[in-house]
Amino acid sequence: MNKAKALFRGVICKIRGVWDDEARRKELIWYIVFGVLTTAVNYAVYWVMRNVTGMDRVPQDSDAYRIRANISNLTAWVLSVLFAFVTNKKYVFRSGKGMGNGAGRELAMFFLSRAASYLIFDLALFTVCLYVMPDLIDKLLMNVLVVIFNYFMSKAVVFR
Repeated sequence: MNKAKALFRGVICKIRGVWDDEARRKELIWYIVFGVLTTAVNYAVYWVMRNVTGMDRVPQDSDAYRIRANISNLTAWVLSVLFAFVTNKKYVFRSGKGMGNGAGRELAMFFLSRAASYLIFDLALFTVCLYVMPDLIDKLLMNVLVVIFNYFMSKAVVFR
């Protein structure tokens, strides 16, 4: 019990530390704003692709349904990652690197980190969860996990 209390207090102190630092607080707020907008882009593209691929015309428990869901998900992922890169680079982490100054590295690292989150959450976990929950609920859950994972990857690896 004491270890759990100490861990909880440590987490609270970390959060307070971030919140008390104005620059970090603004960064986190902007990340949340653009994370919500990226999720909206992802969901909108997924919804369009759901209709384009005809997911509603095949049984939900079929392989055809899961294939169409993953095609829709991949398309939504590509477009939302492009949106996220531009907004994170310009507004969240304020990276002023031009193409000759490391922006190519940032773009490559951004896509690699997003590819890792795609493989973990959007492909593996999303596909598994399709067996037990509707795709739109599954998609929402994956987006929440992805936003959290991607913040730490962007902060620690991409825009450092």
